[in-house]
Amino acid sequence: MYKVLIAEDEMLVRTGIRASIDWEKFNMFVVCEASNGQMAWELYQQHRPDLVLTDIKMPLMDGIEFIRKIREEGQSTQVIILSCLEDFSLAKEAIRLGVAGYILKLTMTTEEMEDVLACVKAALDEVSQSKTPSVTPVKLSEILENNLLGCFVYNFPPLTDCLETLKSYQVTIHPHDIVVALMEIDQYEHLQDIYQDSRGQLIHFSILNIVNEILGKNHSGFVIHESGARYLMLFHSRTQQHSYRLISGVLDEIHTVLSNYFNVSPIFYISEMAQSTARLRQLYQQCAALSDYRFFIPSGSMNYYGSSFKTTLISSLLSRTRQALSALSDDTFSGLLLKPLEDELQRELSMKSVLNIFYDVYIAILHKYQPDEKEAFRRVRDFLQSLSSCQNYYEMLQQFLTFAKTLEKLAKERIPCSREIIQALSFLQSNYGRQITLNEVAGLVGLSPNYFSSIFKKELGTSFLEYLNRYRIEKSMELLQNTALKTYEIAFRCGFSDEGYYGKTFKKYTGKTPNEYKKSCSFATLSQ
Repeated sequence: MYKVLIAEDEMLVRTGIRASIDWEKFNMFVVCEASNGQMAWELYQQHRPDLVLTDIKMPLMDGIEFIRKIREEGQSTQVIILSCLEDFSLAKEAIRLGVAGYILKLTMTTEEMEDVLACVKAALDEVSQSKTPSVTPVKLSEILENNLLGCFVYNFPPLTDCLETLKSYQVTIHPHDIVVALMEIDQYEHLQDIYQDSRGQLIHFSILNIVNEILGKNHSGFVIHESGARYLMLFHSRTQQHSYRLISGVLDEIHTVLSNYFNVSPIFYISEMAQSTARLRQLYQQCAALSDYRFFIPSGSMNYYGSSFKTTLISSLLSRTRQALSALSDDTFSGLLLKPLEDELQRELSMKSVLNIFYDVYIAILHKYQPDEKEAFRRVRDFLQSLSSCQNYYEMLQQFLTFAKTLEKLAKERIPCSREIIQALSFLQSNYGRQITLNEVAGLVGLSPNYFSSIFKKELGTSFLEYLNRYRIEKSMELLQNTALKTYEIAFRCGFSDEGYYGKTFKKYTGKTPNEYKKSCSFATLSQ
C-alpha cells in the first residue's frame, strides 16, 4: 500500500482529512501526521511516504521549504498542496517544484479530494508497474494542449493521429453527445494584477484544477488551456445520455465557483452536439466563430451556436440599448442613435463602426447645447478617449449614457433647438465629408438662406460655417487617434479641400497641429 503523510498545522483540518477519506479504496494508508514543517521533514526522512499532503503556511518550516527539501532528495514522491486564495504568491513556487495537485481549502470536499487522490494513485501505479517516471497531470495537460489544440487550430496533427496519441495516454474521446465549449475569463488582466501573477501560471493551474474537479464529478469530459484567458472544454459520453440542459448545469456551476472565489464572470461559447469524433474540429470552429462577436456579448452569458445567433444577438443589443436610453430625458439621443445603430449592426458587427455612431451622436448633441470652443474640445477629447478604452459594447453604452447625462445638465441652461436645426445637424453629420453650402442645407429644411443663417446663429451660438468646420475638426480628431491615415487623407475625408487650410483650422480649435495631436494621443495610449 502507498504511504501518506499529512502536514497541516490546524488539527481539525488534519483530523478531517484523515477521517473523511476511505484510504484503502486508493490502496493508501496514513503513516503519520505533522503539525509543522520541521516535524513533517523529520517524519518524511523516517517513513519515505509515497504521497504528501501539505499546507503552505506552517510553523518552523513552511510548505514550500518542505517540498523543496523533498525534491532535493531526488524522490518521486507525489505532493498535493492545501491552501487558501491568499497563498497564491507562495503557491507559485510549489507549482514550479512539480506538485501533483492544488486544492483550495475553502472549496475542498470529500468528493474533490477523492478525485485528486484517484489521479495520484494512477500515477503511483504506473511508476510501480513500469519502474519509470509517471506522466504527471501537468505533462498530460501538455499532451492534450499540443495534440488537441494543434488539431483544432491547424489541423496538425491530423485528427486520427491526435486521437491515437491521446489513447496512448489513456484519454479516450467517446463518440456520443460531443459538445465543445470555449470559456473566456472576463477581466483576466485585472485578475493577474490582484494575484501578482503576470505570467498567469498559478491562475491557470488553479482554474484547470477547479474546472477539472467539476467536470470529473459530473463525468462530463476534460478542460485544457487554449491561450490567455481562454479555456477549452470537451464534453462527451460513453453512451448517449448528455443533453444541453446537463451541460448548461455544469457550466453554470463552473461560473458560480469562479465568480465566488475569483470574482470573475466567464463567457461560454458552446457548439452543436455531435455523435462522431470526426466533427471535433468543426465543433471547435463553431465556438471560435461565436467568440468573434466577443465585443458585443455580455459577461457571464452562455452562447449557443446556431443560425439565428447573430439575429438574436442584434435584437438583444438594440433592446438593451433602447432600455438604457429611456433613462435619458432628452429623446434626441434615441432619435439620432437607434436607426443608424440598427442599420450598422445589420451590416456589420464592428466595434469601430459602433464607436463612430456613438461619436457622431455625441457631437451632434454637444453642439445643440452650445458649449464654447475650449469646452467643446475638452468634452470631445474626453469622450473619445473614454469610448476607445471600453472592452465591450455594454461598457461603451454605459460611458455614452454617462456623458449624455452630463450634456442633459447643460440643457437646462440652453435654449432647445428647433426641428429645422436638428434636421440640419443630422444632415451635416451624414454629409460632412463632401462640399456643403448654406443654401443647400437651408433648402433642405425649407427655410430661406438668410432666415436659416439667423436662427442657426441664435440657437447654436455660432455661424453655420464655424459649426461645420468645428464638426469636421472633431471628426478628424477621431481619425487621427484611431487610424494610420496620412494628414492629407484625413483632411480630404473630412471635407477640407486644402491640407494647409485644414492644419490652420485644426490649430485654431485645438491649439495643436494635427501631427502634435496625433503624437499626444499615442503617448496617452502608451501611458495607460
